[in-house]
Amino acid sequence: MKESYWGYKGKQVVIDGAASGMGLAATEMLLELGAEIYALDVKEVPVKTKKYIPVDLGKKASIDEALQQLPRKVDSIFCCAGLPGPPFSDLDTVMVNFVGHRHLIESLLPRLEAGGAIAIISSLGGANWRANLSKYRELLATPGFDEAQAWLKADPARLAAIPGGGYTVSKECINAYVRMKAGELIEKGIRINSLSPASTATPLLSAFIAAHGEEMIKSYAIGRYATAEEMGHPLVFLNSNMASFINGMDLQIDNGFMAIAETQMLSAV
Repeated sequence: MKESYWGYKGKQVVIDGAASGMGLAATEMLLELGAEIYALDVKEVPVKTKKYIPVDLGKKASIDEALQQLPRKVDSIFCCAGLPGPPFSDLDTVMVNFVGHRHLIESLLPRLEAGGAIAIISSLGGANWRANLSKYRELLATPGFDEAQAWLKADPARLAAIPGGGYTVSKECINAYVRMKAGELIEKGIRINSLSPASTATPLLSAFIAAHGEEMIKSYAIGRYATAEEMGHPLVFLNSNMASFINGMDLQIDNGFMAIAETQMLSAV
């Protein structure tokens, strides 16, 4: 494995959600590739990194405190933390999954130089973002954390009206945000992409099953559930030197789920 292909040796990497699941899998791979990792999570990270910083992405003050402990120069950002929806409220889910991530990214942008990259975990549940964009365009246009929170609190029914509620809205917002930022950031030599996993065997899987039923969750799995590594490793690829011309994309890692679904729709025409 040539280190130059990946380009992480000695680089300053910020990764949230590093304590478990896909974030932990990405963290372990990045450590092997020589990155200096600043790991963010509400829980202690089980591997030795450059620095562990506790953070709650649903609270602006917590994010701002974490920002004060991060280096003045950052090479790569990975956003892996997230809530599964129920048992968490729609509001909390959108605040953590989208608004908190956006605040972290926007605050770190001045520290990214040309060649920097951002990768965010989205979901196949956010694939229909174009159809629903008009329902939360105002949320995407809010200038900051507080304004987004106020918009969400003003009319909670807006989230419940979309199938999948806050979880779907949060992931669709991520997909839209990545597209919106791609053109702006590439002018500065910075890339941004998302990764949409199929059903994956992480600590969140039991919460998804409890909320939606095992049959529905299994319907997003072709043959078996994915492993955390099968998502974390492609995420590491997206911010690597090998992906230097990939920008504004959503990489669907689903063992052919979307291809099969689209083929079935075409066959029905």
